[in-house]
Amino acid sequence: MFFENWPYSTSLLFILLAHEMGHYLPARYYGVRATLPYFIPLPVGPIGTMGAVIQIKEPIPDKKILFDIGVGGPAASLFLSVIAWLVGISLSKVMEIPPGFDRSGFLFFGDSLFTYLTTQWIHGPIDFSTMDIQAHPLAKAGWVGLLITAVNLLPFGQLDGGHVIYSMFGEGYRKWIHRLFVLFLIFTLIHFTWLLWGFIIYFVVKVEHPFIRDSISGIGKFRFYFGLSMLVTFLIIFVPKPIILGSELNDSSLLTDIFRLISDNIRLDL
Repeated sequence: MFFENWPYSTSLLFILLAHEMGHYLPARYYGVRATLPYFIPLPVGPIGTMGAVIQIKEPIPDKKILFDIGVGGPAASLFLSVIAWLVGISLSKVMEIPPGFDRSGFLFFGDSLFTYLTTQWIHGPIDFSTMDIQAHPLAKAGWVGLLITAVNLLPFGQLDGGHVIYSMFGEGYRKWIHRLFVLFLIFTLIHFTWLLWGFIIYFVVKVEHPFIRDSISGIGKFRFYFGLSMLVTFLIIFVPKPIILGSELNDSSLLTDIFRLISDNIRLDL
């Protein structure tokens, strides 16, 4: 098992290290004290880690520095995760699922728009009702790296996405950030994972970012458009249903059931 899966562990640790160095190095460049990364193992479950963190030991001087420290992590992990995924998925194998095969005892990793389209591009066309991918360990590491990057890019509080969006839009963002959080909660109707994250964001991470003063020169057009591209990337790599039990593969989500109920009532009224 070790020799089969060491590419997963090694590449994922490298992705996590790159993410944290993407925060640490800009912090050191601007003279902001920060710790080296802490890696958080998770000895149970299909992923094996809860990621890594660094601790900023003093207030960040202004929004331009906040942007550079905040965006560096997801930019680094996104770059390496995409490479790991593309190489890994090209080394993966397409398997036919035997008729009547019981998938209820297995776990399946969900797809983002990016992983679905690249899988179809490299191996397609694939009908996932009759076929599946035997993922190479490098592809698994890329998938986890993309998931961690997407979670960090959620645009709330002191998540990386929260740093980025607050730096881009300034204090005025407080007028609409709670509405954006309510829209995010719609994903709880798709998968229970996002309900847990909703609690974490609201009670721990917080919806709004703590006050940081503006930079004298602002953040500039390049940073603004780079931040915008990272937020758009979040939509492409976001996984609505991250990990799915085999017994739930054919189950509809609560959101789908609600839409079906509404459409049935509309047809009845007509």
